[in-house]
Amino acid sequence: MNKLKEWFQTIFLTKIAEFSNKKYLVALRDGMVITVPFTILGSIFLIINNLPFEGWGEVVKPISGLLNAPVTVTFGLLSLIVVCGLSYQMAKLNKIDEITGTVIGLVSFILVMLTNSLEIDTSVYGSAGMFTAIIVALLSGEIMSFCIKRNWVIKLPDSVPPAVMKSFAALIPGSITILFFWLIRVVLKIDINALVTKLFAPLVVGINTFWGVLLVCFLMCALWTIGIHGNNVIGSISSPIFLTYLAANIEAVSNGQPAPYIAADGFLLFGMNLGGTGAIIGIALCMLTAKSERYRTLGKMSILPSVFGISEPIMFGMPIVLNPIFMFPFIGIPILLQGITYLLMQYDLIGRVVASAPWTTPPIISGFLITGGDWRAALWQGIEVIIAVAIYYPFFKMADKQALKEETN
Repeated sequence: MNKLKEWFQTIFLTKIAEFSNKKYLVALRDGMVITVPFTILGSIFLIINNLPFEGWGEVVKPISGLLNAPVTVTFGLLSLIVVCGLSYQMAKLNKIDEITGTVIGLVSFILVMLTNSLEIDTSVYGSAGMFTAIIVALLSGEIMSFCIKRNWVIKLPDSVPPAVMKSFAALIPGSITILFFWLIRVVLKIDINALVTKLFAPLVVGINTFWGVLLVCFLMCALWTIGIHGNNVIGSISSPIFLTYLAANIEAVSNGQPAPYIAADGFLLFGMNLGGTGAIIGIALCMLTAKSERYRTLGKMSILPSVFGISEPIMFGMPIVLNPIFMFPFIGIPILLQGITYLLMQYDLIGRVVASAPWTTPPIISGFLITGGDWRAALWQGIEVIIAVAIYYPFFKMADKQALKEETN
């Protein structure tokens, strides 16, 4: 048993932690963050243009096109935003000039997305080019790094201004990078976007299924229980797919069509991230009834952060990590809530996610906003909080009783 415990702590956890800190995962995680303000901005205009009030459509009809313009230039250019964010992070991680790396990645992506007649088609710069943007950004960053490490650069005297020196230093690596993608798309006529879309199709389709969503929730929570940031590890893989679905939903709604996808970005606010990872707001509310000084104090400190989706005070203060009492509800509650939410959306009992809101938006409010103002979704989030409290409560009382016993002895 001791050998198993030692292997788990020194080898297994170390390997998982190393995996989560891999350069590509870090670049993907940090690079995707740049999309957040743009998706929120576009969502605000989308919500205003599609408020679920009788007669509202006629009120905004004269300016509907104006309100849709910010939606078009945010979600319609999402792939360009992604390739800029990831190219910047790759340049930063590879210790390359960030501006140069970003521009080379952007130019490479535009080159790759040319039509068969070698023309620019702006319609592919939305969610349709998301995965290609990720691959091009990662590849362009690595090609430039490869060249620079081998000193394939033009070196100028120290008297030359730094800005000019950086431009010339990037000339050869940048040219080789662009030449690489030019050979693939223009000379060999390989449609990288079509190929990437076909390769990722099984993963994209799988995550939008009932069991795919539950698997994502399970892996995120299970990793957290052993001290690994599950949102970062699994989210690095799932976030681009969820974001693609959100962009597709917004495009459909903007064109007066129903949202086609359930697992869009923001969907996890209905369970997995309800008041913090693991629907942890349930524990925060339970701690308001604590008899032990330890949990009574922790409850006062953690209730406000939990309302805004911050789970760390409870995650490490209770703790949830490596705590056998809370492992089962911490994993089970999000899976239960997310599964029920999936079915409710599938049968149109609550609205699907058609807008973006900051992850710190409190429950009930977030449900109302991201579904485009559906009061049923807001009500369901309120019910979810009650369910989370009810299931967490017996486990919490067990821990509270144990803490009280330790304090009185």
